[in-house]
Amino acid sequence: MSMASPSPVLLLQIPSDQRFLRPPGTVSELTAFVAAIVVTPFDGPLIPEGGSRQVEALLNMIESVAADGTAVRCFYRQALHPASLRALMGALPARAHNLSLSLICRLGDRADEKPAVPAKSGNSGIVQIQWQVTRRLPDIGFFKAVSKAGIWNHLILDGPAATEANRNTIVRQPNIINSWEDTTTGGGNTMADDGYGRLTPLPGRPLWQIASDPLHRFMLIDRFGKNWLMRSRAEDDTGEIITLGERMVYYFCAPDQLPDGYLDEICAMVAAGGTVAATHVRSNLQKAYLIGYVLENGVIVGNSSLKHPRPQYIQSVRRKSGLDLTGFVERGYTSVRPEYRGLGIGTRLLEGLTARAGKRKIFSVIAEDNEATKIIARRNRTRQVASYYSEKAGKPVGIWMPEWMIDNHE
Repeated sequence: MSMASPSPVLLLQIPSDQRFLRPPGTVSELTAFVAAIVVTPFDGPLIPEGGSRQVEALLNMIESVAADGTAVRCFYRQALHPASLRALMGALPARAHNLSLSLICRLGDRADEKPAVPAKSGNSGIVQIQWQVTRRLPDIGFFKAVSKAGIWNHLILDGPAATEANRNTIVRQPNIINSWEDTTTGGGNTMADDGYGRLTPLPGRPLWQIASDPLHRFMLIDRFGKNWLMRSRAEDDTGEIITLGERMVYYFCAPDQLPDGYLDEICAMVAAGGTVAATHVRSNLQKAYLIGYVLENGVIVGNSSLKHPRPQYIQSVRRKSGLDLTGFVERGYTSVRPEYRGLGIGTRLLEGLTARAGKRKIFSVIAEDNEATKIIARRNRTRQVASYYSEKAGKPVGIWMPEWMIDNHE
């Protein structure tokens, strides 16, 4: 594969070879795939940089190369301003038939810059956006909207944006910010803390770190899908490529039936989640009614539990809300490793715990301002039955129960 060309637009192809119809199973097969990529510089009118002329020239280029109806994979190497990207996204759905597009957008030229994603961006044909961040890192919700549109987010931290805090924020959201690099460390992407460093490491390393060339990454996503690349890792010793989530096994047991060392790992998982104080986690789990955990490749990747609420807590809730939780168990201490989020692990753990609760009623506590968790709770057929002000949390919280237990309770 050759890419020595001054053209800002590269047109890419993969030969119709049977070897490349399925995802590579080894690093050797990955190497063969990227070596087979055919790169052709766009031989047409120059595309000006910046403004509406850049967008219009890009659209005209797309229409010209896609005129015969063949699939077009276009890698555009000039950075777009956020306003130009918005305009391009708005116009592409009407012209993006058979198009796959990789773009670059520079953020941070203005301190007050607030990029936005049009609702129709999912039909734009955009596969990957490389975000060059030079100042303030936009709110994670912005990148979440882009990710929901099916677009791979790659962040390039540069200048004042290349901070430890930004790196740590990024690595805690691999399902949203899918890959990244820090230009101040020579393009490195390992100097960050996702909060799970004290746990048993996952096997291998993310495949996107091996296929680090943005052109290679673009073609892998286009051919085999965003989710495949996001979940794939390569074993350092064997070169085998594994996909996270394909071999998960769910277990449910009493605390005293956990294998040696598992309680330590689960306590560390809960602490890494950062949503609860770690002070009483071990003692509460040791006295729990039931613990559920998920194992893959010898590593605990998710857990939840049914805990016995303390008598003082039952009394406090009864006084504040009028709800008597005597005989209930609380579902809590749920933690899923960042790389495994979005696979429905929390839902399956909830179903497994609930099915094994016997005659015990289950409740969970959700902060009133935690809209994301409340949406998931409703999706899992649980409803809020009471609320009270938590001095410990410093805000109102709600008590939620599975719908089929509510009538029986009331």
